[in-house]
Amino acid sequence: MRQDALPEPSSPVADQVVNWLLLLRSGRASPADYADFMAWRDSDPLHEKAWSQLTSALGSSFGRLSDFYPAGYANQPQGQALASAGRLPMGAPRPAANTPLIAPALTHGAMRRRMLVGGGALAAGLVGISLANELYPLKNLTADAATATGERRQYLLSDGSQILLDARTRIALDFAGPARNVRLLEGAVTVSVARDPNRPFLIHTEQGSVRSLGTRYMVRQQAGRSLVVVHEHEVEISTQGQARATVGSGTGARFDDFQIDTPRAELMADAAWETGWIAVRNRPLADIVAALRPYRSGLLRVSMAAGGLLVTGQFPLDDSDAALATLARTIPITIKRLPWLVSIDVLQA
Repeated sequence: MRQDALPEPSSPVADQVVNWLLLLRSGRASPADYADFMAWRDSDPLHEKAWSQLTSALGSSFGRLSDFYPAGYANQPQGQALASAGRLPMGAPRPAANTPLIAPALTHGAMRRRMLVGGGALAAGLVGISLANELYPLKNLTADAATATGERRQYLLSDGSQILLDARTRIALDFAGPARNVRLLEGAVTVSVARDPNRPFLIHTEQGSVRSLGTRYMVRQQAGRSLVVVHEHEVEISTQGQARATVGSGTGARFDDFQIDTPRAELMADAAWETGWIAVRNRPLADIVAALRPYRSGLLRVSMAAGGLLVTGQFPLDDSDAALATLARTIPITIKRLPWLVSIDVLQA
């Protein structure tokens, strides 16, 4: 994303344009919201320019503005006027109507409050658009379902399955064919699969796929490998290189493109995020830092020396400052804090 194609980070316009972007792409904008948005664009040439620059920077995958307007808006007076002016195609459907998932109810006020949290930070001029990406990852705009920084969220899929997304997670869905396909683009999911012997349920990662006919299990996309933890029954892993293995209840396994590790019971602790915790036993600090990053806005860095320190314990994901404070009392590290940067290093004697 080119920095010169975006509003100045300290400009209130950057705040406003990202707020509108999140609201319109959320699928919960009302006709009144859309009318307010069009009035905002028309009220100042800088608003129109900022909107055009941001959507251009996001690229064609962002979609057209007409993809986001509320259902029925084209049949209302405001929509008809915009359609006559060539700014809104009459009767164009909203693609989100065919998305095979049902999100939990979120009030309009709650959405506004969530946007204002990110907007206030933008108005403070800390890091502008890059800060918005820390609060609500811009890649989420092209996913079928996604979570922001520090957010876990459960969805009900159209087949009756339930899927829980970890923070900063993105998925794409394809339920149109003979199989129910979920592509894990980033992060981790736990799914409770509605049994259907005629339509297998598959979660696809970069390294392969995990197949189930009716069970509860977790899949995480890691760097260069995937992790599976099975809560109930069993799943079958198939790698890109055609390796296959079955993982049973109460165990977990990692796999890459060609190899599947032996299932181990201790990997069950990697699913503790489902209840808001990190649970580790003799694991390197780098693993704990990696688990905390999706729950913190800003940068969280750990030196190579500190990252190798072994840690045992449980730490809260939803209060990462408390987790860091506990770590500082438990192992010999020092924590330095700057605006939007926390740096961890070994404690010098």
